[in-house]
Amino acid sequence: MIGRDLPARIVEHALDAASLRQRVIAHNLANAMTPGFKRSRVDFETELARALAAGKNPDQVRPQLVQETDSIGRPDGNNVDVEAESVKMAANQIWYSALTRQISDHFSRLRMVITDGRG
Repeated sequence: MIGRDLPARIVEHALDAASLRQRVIAHNLANAMTPGFKRSRVDFETELARALAAGKNPDQVRPQLVQETDSIGRPDGNNVDVEAESVKMAANQIWYSALTRQISDHFSRLRMVITDGRG
């Protein structure tokens, strides 16, 4: 566990989701030419927003792996769009970097409070 406070726990879960998303996208790309393969995606942020809006405990929200079986793909049954997956991978890398920056800044602020602003 990264931290005991709510913001740190939310960022920790978001980092877990982004890490899983990166693996899922890589798996989709690796199977882009596999006949019948159906892409998967990770749902997390929408569920987290719903939990927060409803006043529920965000610690209960976990990333969910969803296979997209209903989307139409190529004639061989594969529904992976390499360009779209590549864009999602790049966006996820940016998101992961933003999250790591967020947690780093969070701990820097905590360190400043603990040391009373003295280095």
